[in-house]
Amino acid sequence: MPLWHKLQELSQQPAARFFKKLIGDPVQLYAVFLVTTVMHYYHSGMTWLYTVFAVLISWLMMRFYDFVAKHKLIGPLTYIVYLFAGLEIVRMITNYGQIGYPISFMVWFLTPQSVVTFSAWYTISIYFLMLGFLTSAVYYFSKIRYRMSMQFLIMLIPLSLYAKEGIHMPAVLVIILLASFFLLMVYCRQLRNPEEIRYLPSFHGSMSIAVYVLVFSITAAIIPKPALTADREFIENAMSYSTWSDVLMNAISMFTDTTDNSFSTSNNTRTIYYVASPEALRLRTQTYSYYQSDDSWSVIREYDYPDQDYETGSKLTYRPQDVLQAILDAAAQDTDFAETYQLSDLAGTVLTEQNLQTVSLCCIYYPTQILPSPTRIVSPTVSAGNRLTVSETNTFGGSISGWTDIRYYSDTYARYGTVLPVLQRLSGSEYETLLQDAQAVLEKTAPEESALLTEIQQEYQEAYAYLHTVHAQDFDSDVIKTLAEQITAGLDSDFDKARAIENYFVKEGFVYDQSYQKPAGSNAEYFLTESKTGVCYEFATAMVMLCRSIGLPARYVQGYNLNQMYDGNFRNRDCNYLIKVRDAHAFPEVYISGYGWLSFEPTVSSMDLPEAGTAENQNVTRWGFILLGFGVIAGIVYFFLPRIREKLFRKRISRLSPAESAAAVFLRMRHVMHLPESTTVRELAEASLPFFAEPEFFSALDVLLYSHVSEADSSVMTSQQIALQYQKWQDDRIQFLKDQAKQRRQEAKLNRQKQKTQKA
Repeated sequence: MPLWHKLQELSQQPAARFFKKLIGDPVQLYAVFLVTTVMHYYHSGMTWLYTVFAVLISWLMMRFYDFVAKHKLIGPLTYIVYLFAGLEIVRMITNYGQIGYPISFMVWFLTPQSVVTFSAWYTISIYFLMLGFLTSAVYYFSKIRYRMSMQFLIMLIPLSLYAKEGIHMPAVLVIILLASFFLLMVYCRQLRNPEEIRYLPSFHGSMSIAVYVLVFSITAAIIPKPALTADREFIENAMSYSTWSDVLMNAISMFTDTTDNSFSTSNNTRTIYYVASPEALRLRTQTYSYYQSDDSWSVIREYDYPDQDYETGSKLTYRPQDVLQAILDAAAQDTDFAETYQLSDLAGTVLTEQNLQTVSLCCIYYPTQILPSPTRIVSPTVSAGNRLTVSETNTFGGSISGWTDIRYYSDTYARYGTVLPVLQRLSGSEYETLLQDAQAVLEKTAPEESALLTEIQQEYQEAYAYLHTVHAQDFDSDVIKTLAEQITAGLDSDFDKARAIENYFVKEGFVYDQSYQKPAGSNAEYFLTESKTGVCYEFATAMVMLCRSIGLPARYVQGYNLNQMYDGNFRNRDCNYLIKVRDAHAFPEVYISGYGWLSFEPTVSSMDLPEAGTAENQNVTRWGFILLGFGVIAGIVYFFLPRIREKLFRKRISRLSPAESAAAVFLRMRHVMHLPESTTVRELAEASLPFFAEPEFFSALDVLLYSHVSEADSSVMTSQQIALQYQKWQDDRIQFLKDQAKQRRQEAKLNRQKQKTQKA
């Protein structure tokens, strides 16, 4: 096999030997790929660079570990010095990175990287920590104390980083990591009795390992996986991440003035709050005002972090029912007013009562400063008697513990009953004038209602001042504006326009898919016109931008959805909902004339989507088929190439001189029989006796090889005769091997029959 020999010759070159020495150790490769998967989670853009340095550094570490393993006394002492020196270097890098960075290294480490600002120094720290720990662990459990189960647990470390936040590891990394794990298993297998071991030539052994790894990778990627739904809460709590939830939430809320879509990919099942609520709610924790062309939101301090607080026991915010009822009362008292604003048929209507609701929450990680709440919060009260202040962003001035009762007016009131027809008559373009006229009508007959309408005018002016402010720096898109005008064509009221935009995503077949990775640089315009696929971030962002483009004040809100039902008791109170990390949600709030700020839900439900075939699963399967194609091509080449080369060899030796032909045939026969290079023609003849006994042929080979006959001398045997004899030798050998295999099968069959007879 000249090609294999050429490869062997190339492998002996200095550069090839250095390369093999550098990356030829499966133990080192496994450690490198573990580090690669970890660093892709923390800094995916530079994964290749971390891998290159991991190869170089891990090679040095493996040599150091060899030294430690060989020296029983000085080795461990040296390792202790190395350990403390490494930790000190990491500590110095970490401390340097904390200068000017808003959170500590531990909080950064346990926080999903999608919601924190990139820190180069923290990333370098985690790189050295992971590189040192993983290489040490892999080396110890492979070369010192062989434990494959521990290697498997080590592999779960990088996988857990992705799994705990529901992030999909790229298909290529999955396949490489699993393939290197099984390659390590082959390399580090426990030896049996040496007499039971069959040693294969290096080429065949390498081929067996390569085929094994390739078949495993293809099988794991292509075979459909069952769709399983499991509660992972116990496992994740056991990993101790949940103990940091309150720290993470506090830290993130204090410095995150920007956000992007990646927060929504979390699939963590850790429980954060126990809730007693009269209805399923959208709970807000933070608003964002500016939307940029790079698909990120940022805050406006005066709107998203207002200075004024509503204290417990202070004046309640107004009830939307009272505003609408005041407008209807003005219509009943003044027919001109009613006709002007098309309220004549509704004049005198008594609206359905809007009751004050109470939702109670208790954070299992107390005390906390973060308390999700509904949009129209009235005031919070603490059952334990603590004094509490709350701003519009629901960030408390002091920490709280125990159950907290939040009083609010439900957003569902705007969608049902007698109030809906009234909202459908009110338009933002004339709403301020309507309030002024209604105030004039009620000024003498109903002074309290007149004063309330004055307050509403101020709120209306603030909402549109907010819209004007955000428009000054917002991402501007004529495409979004044109689409919004098409969606709301023929509609007049604020509520009808907002509801039409909310329903647009369902009608047009938009898809909710957490595994979808949108192209870099794409934003709300791309989502609305091209992909139509995303998570709640995309849907909420798109609705906010559509509303703003047609003059409706709107803002982007992050918080939680109440959708996890629960029937139990926590800290002496009955609960009916749980808030888990995975319930993180984004939604829009729109200012609706006649009601005020109202939350909407444009996100398409994932309940109706098919369970199988997420984008990442399809990507893994695609790579599986690519590997399968590569394997099929390699198999075809492996099967047919020797036959093609054999035919070409037979034609070639016929055109050579007798001496050249004899030399080529002898080398080929020796190689086929797996005989050493020191084999003579006589030894080759003896090895061929079981299937080929032609002494004249081997005598001719001996003469042509060792008697230094003339190149043109064909008196001994011509090239054509040598080719024919070689062909007969090959045919007889193949037939002999087939006969032997047949004989073994027959003997095995007879043995089975004898065993059956003996048992009978």
